[in-house]
Amino acid sequence: MTKLSTGRPFLAEGVARDAGDVILSWLTRLVAGLAITAVVGFDALSIGVAHVSAMDDANSAATAASVAWRADHGNLDATLQAAQGSASQHGETVLPASLHVDADGTVHLRLERDATTLLVRHLGPLRSWATVVVNGSGKSALTS
Repeated sequence: MTKLSTGRPFLAEGVARDAGDVILSWLTRLVAGLAITAVVGFDALSIGVAHVSAMDDANSAATAASVAWRADHGNLDATLQAAQGSASQHGETVLPASLHVDADGTVHLRLERDATTLLVRHLGPLRSWATVVVNGSGKSALTS
């Protein structure tokens, strides 16, 4: 650094610009890192919430199926339709082969739901992570 005749410091040309480029480079890396962290965090949280929500919905669908089982005196088609009707209200699907009923009227089933993700659903090897499959069971409060 040298002084001009006016007494002001004089920086060699390009030094101030290099400092600005370094700051811009670090700022760009910081923003990119935060964006990647946000997308990964959103996808992870979305999959977790979908899993918990699907577990609750599976139990509700099983309870609705148990009520139908008792009301229709063991009609398996009506039981499956009741479970599917309850699950479809939440955008979920009951896996038909998984439905079975115990002697006491407790219904067990598996329910499938797709989590809303930003990145996972588009990546081939990770796509299956966005599909949540949970078990549920329920028994109607009706007495025989």
